[in-house]
Amino acid sequence: MAFLKLCLLLTFLSTAFSTHFRGASISWRPIAADEVNGAYTIEISFRIAWRRSRVFCNQSTIDSQALIGRGSLSCISGCSHTLGYMSFYCTDYSEIEDWTVGGRTYQTTISTPEFEAIFSSCCWISTLIFGSDGDWDVLVRGNLTRREDTGQINSSPVSAMSPILRLQYGCRHVIRIPVEDADGDEVR
Repeated sequence: MAFLKLCLLLTFLSTAFSTHFRGASISWRPIAADEVNGAYTIEISFRIAWRRSRVFCNQSTIDSQALIGRGSLSCISGCSHTLGYMSFYCTDYSEIEDWTVGGRTYQTTISTPEFEAIFSSCCWISTLIFGSDGDWDVLVRGNLTRREDTGQINSSPVSAMSPILRLQYGCRHVIRIPVEDADGDEVR
């Protein structure tokens, strides 16, 4: 089975007076593989959430399908370039709770079958007990070699869960992350 790590960062919004990053999830799937010449085209999909007063979105932004946000998904292993930019199409927002959520899908080509890429910066939510106002990373790993059991290239699992969850403080919660895997692999 291909090595894969899908980082889903969940955040718990408790106040509108926190720093800007709320969370993100990134997945990938193979589009084309020229193993002889070392050209692998992959599709990167992500969902991301920010503080709305930092990355503004309203109904006009959604209707115009304007890209908002910034940052890049930078290759740190197995390739030597930026895989793409993390600007996104806003799909949801809350004026009251001060958040913006959206996503995007794009294609990129890498020259090696194994890769690792990271989207990182500073300013995690300031009201967290651990890591408040700290740096954050969203990491994605992929292995585009053909699986021995299927002869196909593996895809990462995908979750359509929002990066923002609202939970009552002081209560015990169980969070079930809905996950789908195009290859039919068991996701734990």
